[in-house]
This record gives sequence, structure tokens and C-alpha cells, in this order.
Amino acid sequence: MIKLCRFVLVICLWGCIQSHPTLACRFNVRETGFVDLGFEPYYLFGYVGRDTPAEVTSTFRQVSYAALMESGIRVEVIDTNQQQDHPAMKFLDLWRIQSFPAAVLVSPDGQSLSVPVTKPGQPFKETLWSALDDILSSPKREEIVQQVSKTYGAVLLIEGGQREENKKAEAAAAGAIERVSMQMDMMPKTIVNPPVLIVLDSESLSREKILLWSLGLDAEKVNKPYAAVLYGRARWIGPLFEGEQINENDLASVLFVIGADCECGFDYRWLQGTMLPVRWDDKVQARVAEGLGFDPENPMIKMEMSRIVGRGFSSYPGVPFGYEEFVVESVNEPEHILPVQDQNIASPTSAVVAPVSEESVLAESEPVLQKPLYFVAGLSVLIIAVGLFIVFRAARRNL
Repeated sequence: MIKLCRFVLVICLWGCIQSHPTLACRFNVRETGFVDLGFEPYYLFGYVGRDTPAEVTSTFRQVSYAALMESGIRVEVIDTNQQQDHPAMKFLDLWRIQSFPAAVLVSPDGQSLSVPVTKPGQPFKETLWSALDDILSSPKREEIVQQVSKTYGAVLLIEGGQREENKKAEAAAAGAIERVSMQMDMMPKTIVNPPVLIVLDSESLSREKILLWSLGLDAEKVNKPYAAVLYGRARWIGPLFEGEQINENDLASVLFVIGADCECGFDYRWLQGTMLPVRWDDKVQARVAEGLGFDPENPMIKMEMSRIVGRGFSSYPGVPFGYEEFVVESVNEPEHILPVQDQNIASPTSAVVAPVSEESVLAESEPVLQKPLYFVAGLSVLIIAVGLFIVFRAARRNL
């Protein structure tokens, strides 16, 4: 009888001990960033008219769907004669589009971008493929994808025209990265590779117009350094730092969030950030899955992530310092800048991010777990008391 009671007591204690890990989130913020839950995607609206050949319309649908399948961009081809009440029709007036086929890219933050899909004397299928490839790929965005898919995250530093300002901003970014790297072993989950610095030099701005547009910048008007923190599936988290705002403390504050527990009390919609328009192919996905130890595309993983993100508030600030809408042309052609004519599309906003110290981020999960841990502790004491009572009672019977 005594042996049986002891066995029951050991089982109860083992179950109590094993219940502790289940109270914490099994993911950190970085891991949630690899899961595409479809929140606020980019949209590519294609426009065809009455005189657009059926073959061109069919090609528009087939090519755009195929090309953008490995991205966070949704495609919709609109017949301007039969769908005059479609909400995306307002972009035709905004961009003064009168000839078809045409296309407009719209970001989650409300920016719109006229994308030329035709060129005189060239087949439509060829020019469309080229335009879609420009939307998804550029040298710096390929570097971003490669880095964030295998490291903690990245600080993207966009150089301005002044060398001293660029050097100061780079030193701040490097300092923030070093600070986070030194604290990685204290974070809730292990991340093998530390953050990296990615520099977009001023000579390469013209080749990165889509990237800059997605951050709310105009390549022709970048005259000071900017910095953005990227992580996960090429997501932009936190504000866009500019000029004197680029300092080690603030950059480190945002970087530390990436390593925090996913249920650490932050606004989850803010943590999801804005996904940059990039090509995320099967090779990258496979590498990420291998590094994480789970597949971010698994429906069960998505369901759990959706549950976590669903608890947050819809307060993601969008583009912190406003934006301008512009047409992307080829590198050798001048860029045509048009003013925002529709105030319902989006309005410039500012984001104020309170400083977050590394100590507060690393300890952020503790308050969230206090009540459950108190409950488990109380339950443990109760189980021990009951077990001891059973043991003593059995012992007295044997006397």
C-alpha cells in the first residue's frame, strides 16, 4: 500500500513539473514573423478595358497569378467597363490612367504605385513578366531575404548624401547590433545567428525604388540616412528612423523585441509589421523550416499563430513618417511624381515608440506567467499535502 501511494505521489509531482513549460508561448516574436497569416496584404490591381483583346486579359491573369504566387501580393484583374463600382477604380483617377492594360500596386499602409506593364513594340507577356519581376526582386531585397531567413534579423541602413551622417548612423546601427548579440543567450529561446547590418548605399537608390516605396520613401528625395529593422519573412517592425533619430538605444529597443516571447504583452498586430514585397520561394521556405524546427506554412502552426495574434489590438501605426506616391519607370527615365489626390487612400501618420530597454524585453514574459505559476505552485503544494496524508494514513494502518 505504501509503495502504491508513493508511486501515485511521484506521478502527481511529475505531472506538476511537466505542466510548467506549457504555460509559456512556444514561439518567440522572430518565429511568428515567418508565418504569413494574410493580414493586410499588398494588392496588385490589373485594369483592362473594352478594347483590350481577350488574349491580353487572359495573359494578364495567368502570368500575374503565377509570378506572384510566392509573395504576399494578391492579384485582381478589373474590367473597367463591367466593374465601375469596384473600390480600386479610384486609382485610375488618382494616376490619370486612360489606356489599358494597366496596373497599380497598393501596400498594406495605403500607398499606391502605378506600375507600367506595356512598352511600345514589345509583346505584352514579356513586358508584364519584367514588371512583375521588378515588383518582387532587386539586389538589396534578395540580400534582405537571404539574411533575415537565417539570422536574428537585420538593420537596413539607407545612406543619405552626407558622408558624416552616414558614418554616424552606421556606428549607431552597429552598436545596437552588438548590444543585442551580447544578450542573445539570455533570451527566452535560442537564436543561433545574431542580427546583421545591411547597407543600401546612395549609388544604388535608383535600383531599389520598390523597396524604398514600400518603406514610404522616394528614391529621388533621400537626402539623409534612414534605418529600418527587419525580421522574419522580410517584415519591417517598428518605425522608420531618420537622420538624428538613428541612435543605438532606440534601434536596440526594437531589435530586442524580435527575441522576446511571443506572448510577452506587446501589441501583436504591431509585431507582425509590414511585409516587404519580396519573392519568398520554396528554397527559402525550406531553409527557414529546417532552422526553426517547424514549417511556418503548416495549417496547425498558422492556426496557433492566428490565435496569438488575434489577442492583440489593431493599432499598427503604418508608415511612421508619411509617404509620397510615384510612378516607377526604368532607371534611365525620369520619374513622374504625382500628388495624392484622394484623401481616403491614406494619410501620413507618425509613430511614437516608447523606449524599451533590453532588461525589460528580456524579462517581459515574467509578469505574463506569474499567475499561472502561482496556480501551479499552489496545486503542487496541495498534491504534496494529499500525498503525505495518504502515506501517513497508510503507515498508521500498518502499525
